[in-house]
Amino acid sequence: MIVQENENNVFDQHLLELALQQKGIETHRRTFRELHNQLSTGADNRLILEGVGPLDTVYLRAGYQYSDYEAFNIDEQECCQALMATRVFIEQHRVAVNATVGQQLATSKRVQMLLSQLGYDEFVAFGLTLQEAKIAKTILGEMLPISPDSINLAKESPSETWVLKNQGEGGGHCLFGADILTKLTELTPQQYQSWSLMRRLHPQPRAMPTLIVRKGELHKVNDLISELGMFSVQTDNNPSSAEHSFAGYLIRSKSAESTEGGVHSGQGVLDSLVYSD
Repeated sequence: MIVQENENNVFDQHLLELALQQKGIETHRRTFRELHNQLSTGADNRLILEGVGPLDTVYLRAGYQYSDYEAFNIDEQECCQALMATRVFIEQHRVAVNATVGQQLATSKRVQMLLSQLGYDEFVAFGLTLQEAKIAKTILGEMLPISPDSINLAKESPSETWVLKNQGEGGGHCLFGADILTKLTELTPQQYQSWSLMRRLHPQPRAMPTLIVRKGELHKVNDLISELGMFSVQTDNNPSSAEHSFAGYLIRSKSAESTEGGVHSGQGVLDSLVYSD
């Protein structure tokens, strides 16, 4: 498992490690910095970790933002190139990687923006039927690239119209309201590609007050909204099977007044589905 240095969001990681160890699977935790110069190529293109041996699986809980590749104690001509090369080296071997660079890019905000701008015919070119393309278009939020005209767009739009997003994963990477215009005026043209405007969603809160548990205490929330995430299984960047690629779900809920929904940050809570007639 590749982790961030001094990370404190580790509880689900340790539960996963424990479950694997109970099945007799050996697990190890390393940062990208610790992996630097400790990986080599073995027989049959196996990935070898110094002091451990051949690796079967690499699970990334780091590497989703640029700062994960910073290493100030490595002599390199350009920042982050050494640890980025370490990640590339991993994927050049016969080892299961979750998530691959391709999978990460496929879910990036930049790719989401490009997909949102496609027409029906372009979706069909990817192998979707026209009906599937129409469904896909309905679930893709409108996203726009940043340009010199973005400042005027932000000025002319009501304050609740847009969200300004960068390419970072996790919480704390979105700007709302008056903060959008402030940030846009600070950006240089070279920074435009790192940001995008997304039309803000305004989901309907639950009609009834809800009790949540935070720090062992009950709290009542009158405007709870939820976000559903779906998990799937892929092998060699393809669904494991058309029928069995679904691998569960995760629901995070938060107050509609909060702009962040992270559970670890304390803004959101884990939730579950209840079926009713």
